[in-house]
Amino acid sequence: MIQEHYQTIAEAISNQLQIETPNHHVTSGTSRELIWLDVFASIVPKKFQLAQSVFLIDSFGQVSAEIDIAIYDEQYTPYVFNYGNMKFIPIEAVAVAIQSKSHNVDTDNVTAWASTIDKLMPVLNSYTRTKHELSDTKVHYKEQTQTATRPILILCTLANLSTNKKADFTRSFDFILHPDKENKLQVLVTDERDMANWYRELNHYHLELYNASYNELSSYQPKSTSERTLKGLIIMDKKTNKNPLLTFNMQLNQLLMVINNPIFFPHESYAQMFNEALEIQEKKDEVNIMKKSNHHYLLAIYDITGIQDYIFASNRMKENMGGSYIVGKMVEEYFVEVLKKCAEKYKVETEWKSNNNTANDVRIFADKNLQAEIIYIGGGNALVIYRDWELYTQANRAFALKVLQESASLTLATEAIPFTLETNKHYAQLYFEELMPKLAKTKAEQIRTKLNQTLPIFAQEPFKGDPITHEIDKSPLSTEQWLKRKATEGKSYLKDFNNTFVTETEDLKKNKGEDSYIGVVHIDGNGMGDWLKRELKGAGKNLDMEEVFKKHRELSLRITGVFRKTFEETVNHFNKQSKKFPMRPLILDGDDVTFICQGDLAIPFTLAFLKQLEKEEGQIRACAGVAFVHSHFPFELAYDIAEQCCQNAKKSYYSNYKSTTSSYFDFYLVRGSYVKQMEEKRASQPYLTDKIYDVKELKALWNLIEDLNHAENRWPRSRLIALYKAYLQADEIAKADRSREDAGTAVRLVKDEAESRGYQNIDADERMLFDALQLIDFGKDKEWTL
Repeated sequence: MIQEHYQTIAEAISNQLQIETPNHHVTSGTSRELIWLDVFASIVPKKFQLAQSVFLIDSFGQVSAEIDIAIYDEQYTPYVFNYGNMKFIPIEAVAVAIQSKSHNVDTDNVTAWASTIDKLMPVLNSYTRTKHELSDTKVHYKEQTQTATRPILILCTLANLSTNKKADFTRSFDFILHPDKENKLQVLVTDERDMANWYRELNHYHLELYNASYNELSSYQPKSTSERTLKGLIIMDKKTNKNPLLTFNMQLNQLLMVINNPIFFPHESYAQMFNEALEIQEKKDEVNIMKKSNHHYLLAIYDITGIQDYIFASNRMKENMGGSYIVGKMVEEYFVEVLKKCAEKYKVETEWKSNNNTANDVRIFADKNLQAEIIYIGGGNALVIYRDWELYTQANRAFALKVLQESASLTLATEAIPFTLETNKHYAQLYFEELMPKLAKTKAEQIRTKLNQTLPIFAQEPFKGDPITHEIDKSPLSTEQWLKRKATEGKSYLKDFNNTFVTETEDLKKNKGEDSYIGVVHIDGNGMGDWLKRELKGAGKNLDMEEVFKKHRELSLRITGVFRKTFEETVNHFNKQSKKFPMRPLILDGDDVTFICQGDLAIPFTLAFLKQLEKEEGQIRACAGVAFVHSHFPFELAYDIAEQCCQNAKKSYYSNYKSTTSSYFDFYLVRGSYVKQMEEKRASQPYLTDKIYDVKELKALWNLIEDLNHAENRWPRSRLIALYKAYLQADEIAKADRSREDAGTAVRLVKDEAESRGYQNIDADERMLFDALQLIDFGKDKEWTL
């Protein structure tokens, strides 16, 4: 009885669909959609809602073509966004999308329709109480049975499809409902996959569009079996007469059960989408206001990202130097050139400082014809005031292209905020609380680009795996390497020192031909942003906005001036010989100083630099990190170690800054291969607590290194080695969870034996003594005296 009933319904549906209203195609189309609407309403479970003529959206702002009928689940996604008569349904809620067509079906048209749904991306970003826990799918901490669902796509048409047409449509649709030659309803299932593959298709769709964590979350894989397919749900009698409607009922509901429930609604993602849309509208409004007014401005910041990785991408000194030159010129020369070129029909001011390195007055507020003015350039950044949004956009595009052309892999990040001189906000608030957070967000979300992408057919250079595109002296090079080799200093500050420093890695070695140690040193100012904010906030109380902009110029010049002056004085202190100084500075901009040097020079130079910096007014301080590595060790990894050491030093500085005004220092000596990460290695040395040195302690450490090497009553070399090994043995004993008393036995035995033979006890902090023993070879010669 039930089978016969479904056959009768199928025949009735076919007959109703054939009814057309002459000369009223729209009316006929709407009528057919209502027929299909009734069909699906009678098939799907009542938890689903059906809607006609809607659009699907995702939280990235993408919108599908119009959907004739959508079947969606409101249990966890009770949001249908209405705009007048238009309805927008989030993709996370949609289980089925249906396209209704008459006799004329254009293959390209329906394929394009399906592709607008295919591009939509549901996201995991919900916060939900489940039976066993509070589930936060934004924190991807375990595998999920759903990561990215997609709707089941169904084409309903009156066309009697040919074999070719069926093949075309099956690539885009899961089911096709159409009449045969006898006008009997037929249901075509477009895929032969088993249920396990249907599960992956419907619940983990297009994962290549997402980041790697989504692929990890989809690790749950059901066992495939050829026994579980949609073919097993076909209903037919012994004469092989199929019951298409009842079969479709079973097959569609089986797939709905595979999806079961939609993805929990990602409220935060959609809220972010709406906020971004509002921000875009606010920008459009501001553009219109700026066009009509001479008193509205745009404060824009430009930042070059990936600088350190770019400079240290290889162990070839010429490429390190070339990378340094390119970075140095990127904003100071190339941005200025781009702005001038973009402003051929505008008037712009690019001279922000005088020849004697003092800040010029800010002119844009007084000169209504001036459309842009550079406030300052430094530290890989440029701060610019625009009077014209179009000029800002034009300069952005041109500069982003220039950055890629001149470097091959550096990336430009930029943000801007509108302001007026009449605002009740002080300048520090505009800059630090609005502009810089926007820039930080943009940088965090930014995807790094490359000029040339690698394909399997390309030969690749060994350091970064980039495709080989050039050759110099029969040496194959990537575009990035070639640009670095061809780079010159330009107007770089380092040009004045070019004849002072070495240009080959070999010249950094203590003894040429040997694989001796070099030092990679990274020095960074302490709290320069907080200091700048306090200064500008204080200036804002007494100065008007125009004068505070000039104050920003002056403070930026002061920071750069102090660090460069300190560097020059430190170089002059040590470089008293006619031969080239065994150092190569690579970054010297703002409060960022990075260089490679001979291993013996790293500590005395860094110590002298920090001591000299402490003599400057205004309590400008810095922290330093040094990585001691062999000359063949990857420079990029060595820089990462030095930067991590600098960060460790900063942690000590900030934990003590209320009680001290000193700078801090940390180092790491890489012996052999860098199998264990620095922090992991230090954690495996429990006997002695890690020590971060302030300047006074660093001086004591260097004195101890020199004493161990040169004092008249110094211990013999063999006993110092035995003491060092005893400390390492103490770490091994401590790792075995034995007492500190047990761990220190080996150290005491070495010291007691030395004392019994007449050697004086070394009076030093145990950690400092251990570090001095580590670094003892760097103090053999008194070449670098403080």
